[in-house]
Amino acid sequence: MAALIFLGIALVCALIGRILLIGAAFAVSVWWGVGVFLPFGPTLFWLNYPDRAPVSRYFRLAVFPCLLAYFVFQPSGFKNLRRLDVLKSANAPAAPKDHYAVEKIAQLDLAERRAANNREFERLNAWSIQLRLKKRDLLHSDVQGNIAYDAELAQYEATLAKATAEKQAVFSPTK
Repeated sequence: MAALIFLGIALVCALIGRILLIGAAFAVSVWWGVGVFLPFGPTLFWLNYPDRAPVSRYFRLAVFPCLLAYFVFQPSGFKNLRRLDVLKSANAPAAPKDHYAVEKIAQLDLAERRAANNREFERLNAWSIQLRLKKRDLLHSDVQGNIAYDAELAQYEATLAKATAEKQAVFSPTK
């Protein structure tokens, strides 16, 4: 709630500052009044007439601390933006700790092996979804991220090949 109050104060200060600037520009001439609506018009006016709108400057400068306070006390709806997840994932390992399908499956009876293989494919499916999301969010210019993604993709493909071989062994008709 505090964040939205600071955002509101920032908007009001920006609006008041702009209105005071427009009033000062029209006090100089009609052309300067129209000119502040053009791109770089306010900047040119401030450079030519720095003494005409000093009060406007104070309101415009008050916007920055209010916006900073808004981002510090950001509302809970913006926490879902996951802007800090990039920093957390930079130190995370490229692959899950249990290394899907790498662990040795003891000689289980056929039903247990089939159930284990089905669970393995469910985990591989979840891993595949995570990989697709990582690929979607990965920038082409992020060289280290692409290297880590390629390493994890190679590990996923090797794991999938092992799980597929196990599936063929388990589900193939016995001779």
